[in-house]
Amino acid sequence: MDPQTNPQAKESCDLIVHNGIVVAVDAADRIFSPGAIAIRDGRIIAVGRDAEVAQRFHAAERLDASGGVIHPGFIDAHIHVSQYTARSVITLMEGTTVTQGHWKGELRPNDEHASAKLAAVDYLKCGYTGFVDPGTIFEPDAVAAVADEIGIRIWLTDPYVADRGDILRAELGYLVSDSFLARWPRNLDEATKRLGGQLFRNARANGLVRAFIGIFGEDTDSPELNRAAFEMARQTGVRFQKHLGYVPATHLAHEQKLGDSIIRHLDKEGLLASHVTFIHMNLVRPDEVDTLARNQVGIVWCPYSQMQMLGRGGAEPRMAALHRAGTPVGIASDIPRTHNFDALGTLAMAASSAAGDPLTFKEILRALTIGAAATVGAEGEVGSLEPGKLADFVVRAATSSQGFGFDPPLENAVIGNSQSVRHVFVNGVARVRDGDVVQCDEGAVVAAAHASARALAARIGLTA
Repeated sequence: MDPQTNPQAKESCDLIVHNGIVVAVDAADRIFSPGAIAIRDGRIIAVGRDAEVAQRFHAAERLDASGGVIHPGFIDAHIHVSQYTARSVITLMEGTTVTQGHWKGELRPNDEHASAKLAAVDYLKCGYTGFVDPGTIFEPDAVAAVADEIGIRIWLTDPYVADRGDILRAELGYLVSDSFLARWPRNLDEATKRLGGQLFRNARANGLVRAFIGIFGEDTDSPELNRAAFEMARQTGVRFQKHLGYVPATHLAHEQKLGDSIIRHLDKEGLLASHVTFIHMNLVRPDEVDTLARNQVGIVWCPYSQMQMLGRGGAEPRMAALHRAGTPVGIASDIPRTHNFDALGTLAMAASSAAGDPLTFKEILRALTIGAAATVGAEGEVGSLEPGKLADFVVRAATSSQGFGFDPPLENAVIGNSQSVRHVFVNGVARVRDGDVVQCDEGAVVAAAHASARALAARIGLTA
């Protein structure tokens, strides 16, 4: 019998999304038009042309993409998610003795939950299927709960692992308060005891929450703590992340104390490896590109923060060169105080252009997807549309103002906006349908976040 007309002659699957422009973001940068993907048990089992997928599979559900783009879900490679509700509060601090540290020092579990839940809703509506917090959640359980409540993927680590918190006070005082630092480890022993405290989350098969090893970085870690974190990550097979090179002047001051380039020193010490990711790296010298690429060190690129540092002087960003040398580069929002998540591609285009070496639109799409996944060690599971990977993907509306189909990476990773997001799937489950988040009352999430932020602002003496 002809398998086209006999469903019993075909393999069964849960879902086929068809009649779309499938942008796979795989090694070959394949695009199928008209294309389809087939999903079974939360994973992609086929990607290809419509006719080929239809010939092989019979689905319990079929979704017509109506000519829209189907692409991997974006991943925000770095966000301080507990501070998402503080996006506009900094202006209230001007002319006062209140700092961002007071806000962070006053965070309670319900505040962190409300902030992360609001971010999760906004992420999904902008075509993101996951985000990474670098260890700036005081109560990880409060944020981890959001994954199942909203249906988004979350990577997290242990809270504020550092043993030299006073360095942060001396160098970035506007981020610090006594109440904030009081919640940090007091010494190496306390910091080391925090390491690996979240790795239990990795035991859940296909779970939405995954953990890695992270320390705060930016010279707030002793050599002993850095090595302990590096070795634990290597032994447990997870990524090791830390902030490095945020403020170029501070980076240079650290090097002066060290008497060597930080990257060269770490390389000599054997502390650069393929399981390491640095966040920011706004100062990268030409020879350091080769060193980082040779060791396959991941880089998290925060384009707005980078542009701020370009304005201060001393920055030498080389994200395009790093990407082209084979270094995993992922784009991130950090704290999105001046933009929404759907503007990250535009910011990356602007930042790389300002640095004198603009990335291509395909490169930006890769940094928002498979590159971001690689910086947290998840490139084998998500970030591209390939058989065997988890089914995290977005279906765009072909009727959106930018959806011509001429250049899908440009139209969806750079000039695309939340209004074009039609459906979002995580683990093969619909989390957004026809532009609406499925698993929650969006109005209630917003109201809870607003109430949390106002109460917190009042507790630290700020009023609008």
